[in-house]
Amino acid sequence: MTDRTLRRRALLAGTALLGAGMTGRGGAQAAGTTPPDAVVKAASTLFVSAQLGGLIRDWCVAQAPAQQAAVEQGYAAWRATFGLPAIEAYLRRSNPELVTRLTEAAQARRDEVNAQLAAESRNPAADCANLRVLLMTHADLARQYPQDYARTAQIRQGTVTAAPKPAPTGTATAGTGGPFVTGTEFGPFYRSAILTRLVAAGGQAPFRPGGTLKSAAYTCVQQDTDENETLEGTTRYTLTLWADHGLRATNLKRQWKANAPSVLKDLAGRFAYDANTGVIRADADYDNRMLEDLLVEAGVYRGVGDDAPRYNMFRALTGADGRMLLYGQQTYGADSDTTQTICTPAGAPAGLSPVEAARREQAEQERIFNLYRTTPGAGATPAQIEGIIHSYDNRYDGINVTGEERSVLLLRDGRAYLNLRWTPHDLNVAASIKGEPQQWTRWRRSGGAVQVQRGGQWEALKGVPGLPFQKNERLTGTYSHESAYTSGTLMWGATSVWRQYYTFTPDGRFTRSASQNLYGNMDNGFTRTTGSAASSNPDEEGTYRVSGYTLELRYRSGRVDRTYGFFWDEKRSRLVIGGTTYSRK
Repeated sequence: MTDRTLRRRALLAGTALLGAGMTGRGGAQAAGTTPPDAVVKAASTLFVSAQLGGLIRDWCVAQAPAQQAAVEQGYAAWRATFGLPAIEAYLRRSNPELVTRLTEAAQARRDEVNAQLAAESRNPAADCANLRVLLMTHADLARQYPQDYARTAQIRQGTVTAAPKPAPTGTATAGTGGPFVTGTEFGPFYRSAILTRLVAAGGQAPFRPGGTLKSAAYTCVQQDTDENETLEGTTRYTLTLWADHGLRATNLKRQWKANAPSVLKDLAGRFAYDANTGVIRADADYDNRMLEDLLVEAGVYRGVGDDAPRYNMFRALTGADGRMLLYGQQTYGADSDTTQTICTPAGAPAGLSPVEAARREQAEQERIFNLYRTTPGAGATPAQIEGIIHSYDNRYDGINVTGEERSVLLLRDGRAYLNLRWTPHDLNVAASIKGEPQQWTRWRRSGGAVQVQRGGQWEALKGVPGLPFQKNERLTGTYSHESAYTSGTLMWGATSVWRQYYTFTPDGRFTRSASQNLYGNMDNGFTRTTGSAASSNPDEEGTYRVSGYTLELRYRSGRVDRTYGFFWDEKRSRLVIGGTTYSRK
């Protein structure tokens, strides 16, 4: 713990004792001169504590006049958070003499408070900046005096009636600012500090969690501070949330201390939202993983050994005026680095949601994919087709080897189609030749080989001719395709193996399934360990039908896939489905 933290805690201890003494004396004396009204007693206790905050405010204004505007603003926000103006007005109407006595009791300790503050402070300007925070975090009236705070609820809300019954511990009335406080660990920040920041950002208490999340843009400021609450860095950005759960973070600028600000790339992804709790969680791929640093995942993460727990949250909060603010925090404890974020509404979103953009891109890809597709079976006829040449090559990517397959359709009129992506029996040949002429060329036989024309030159076409399905053929057995990818190295890395299966039965039914295994390796020169984890997708099943080069799959969901298929060999051991080879076990 730093010297500054020790000084700050000593100051707090002294002021807390002073406040307790003032409350004990002033409250007791006042109670003896007024009717035995629990509401008046409770209001008196809070009033005396509020006078202590005023003395600290006065000292800061005198010692650090340059901080006056900020101190006054913070002091006013603190008073508004706890409804102190309403409490004072209530007491002045109920018993002006009581207010005078309580005020005199506080003023009588002014010199003592000033002396204690002067003894503890070596840098008034810096300490007063911190005292603004201390007023809001440690002079938490609801936390220090829960029963008195509950008894004055109607006063703080502007309704002066008979004293209400004390609210049960943990209810919204006993806390500050509304039900979003209940059941939430804000440590090391106190509730009042968070509410003060929300009010300073233009929000209106009380706040409730969540609410209807509409498409909107937010201006966000994320501040990083060290254990002494000194500002280390600031990140500013525009956060746009769409109703379809699309998410963008744009205009990102990060500045650390006195360094020049750096511009970061725009980020996009999806988010999950709980309308009841207001919790927002980012869901992004590797390239956009920084989103998870901006929208931290809610929870309390316990440290290892003596490490302090980490308190994370990112929530949407709706104020009394219906305006939604976003609040986030990430911290390892009161004496550790902290991050706090406030996002305020900035109008309607600009541009498309990433979700909508992806949907449109997929729709465009499907449009292009099906651009030259005709009605089922109205494409190239068996009499027009010479055959399909299929090839398989290895492609090397570092230590990874992946298979690259290609199918070329040969027509008997000497034309070859290089862009086969579904069954040729659904291919509109004339439209394809007109719309994508670059995907068509000529072919010929030279001896026993097939050649195609490329750039005016004839070259051999690698591959073997596929064997079409026989009339009324039934498939039998399980065919599988396997692919693997290793990240890192063979000695220290992870390998993901993906397998996909098709099982066909003679009664015309099929089942499709998949599995994934992840293997981790570590080789430190002495030992080598390997672990694995497997998962499977839910099985899909339905009926199949084959004809010529067409494999038609009808799923139970009603989806129908018509793709091209054929065998590599007479043994029927290798089956091509949509350009990918599956081998029978």
